[in-house]
Amino acid sequence: MGTTIDETSNKNSASTLSNSQTIVTNDSLGKDDFLKLLIAQMQNQDPLNPTDNKDSIAQLAQFSSLEQMNNIATSMDALNKSMTFFSQQSALTQGSAMIGKWASGVDIDGVTIIEGTVEAVKWLDGDPKLQIRKEDGTVVDLEMGLITLVKEKTP
Repeated sequence: MGTTIDETSNKNSASTLSNSQTIVTNDSLGKDDFLKLLIAQMQNQDPLNPTDNKDSIAQLAQFSSLEQMNNIATSMDALNKSMTFFSQQSALTQGSAMIGKWASGVDIDGVTIIEGTVEAVKWLDGDPKLQIRKEDGTVVDLEMGLITLVKEKTP
């Protein structure tokens, strides 16, 4: 008696079988699932008609490819985290070089001009922001991407 897998295209679809059993399928199979299928196939094969060597080699190659793709995905995730961290540190370092300098830029509304002395750099809401002390003594935040001018001294 053979078992066939007809469909795995529906994400988390449920099929009802007799005796009130439910099978939940998922469209992504991991390496553990692949190994389980391979072991089940080997346990249930007909001893008088074994699986062809070519089929076994092809399945092992597929398993190896699956494992390599999982390793690549893990590596890419780690690389993404490292690059994000590097980008944040780079932006903070660039901003810290502006501390004590006079800066001018446009607020996020695109109209208001913000200018004054850079007092600090902070990471807020995923972006580096300069804290600018204006001439009237108030401190406002200016996104680094909206800076239009940086000078050594107050003009």
